[in-house]
Amino acid sequence: MVNYAVCEISGKQYKVIPGKPLVVDYQGEEAKVVEASVLLLSEDGKIKLGEPYLKDKLTLSVLENVRGEKIRVSKFHAKANYRRTTGHKSKLTKIVLETKKSS
Repeated sequence: MVNYAVCEISGKQYKVIPGKPLVVDYQGEEAKVVEASVLLLSEDGKIKLGEPYLKDKLTLSVLENVRGEKIRVSKFHAKANYRRTTGHKSKLTKIVLETKKSS
């Protein structure tokens, strides 16, 4: 039984806990599962540390694709009557760790 794992997904490291949803960068519309490289794995109180990765890979299920929080960007030039405001919402994927790991 995996207590937690530190995985690399899309070049970023995340602490993954079984059953707890995790929001990561967008993985694509067709993605149903995500394979993650494991850096550290805690099973039954024993810790396995990779150099840099373990041979095991974790399979994470995709729950849904969501949009992130809106980021507002403003430009302003003093004494020139120049004001511009734009925004951006990033695409994100919500995933969850399945209870078993695949080798």
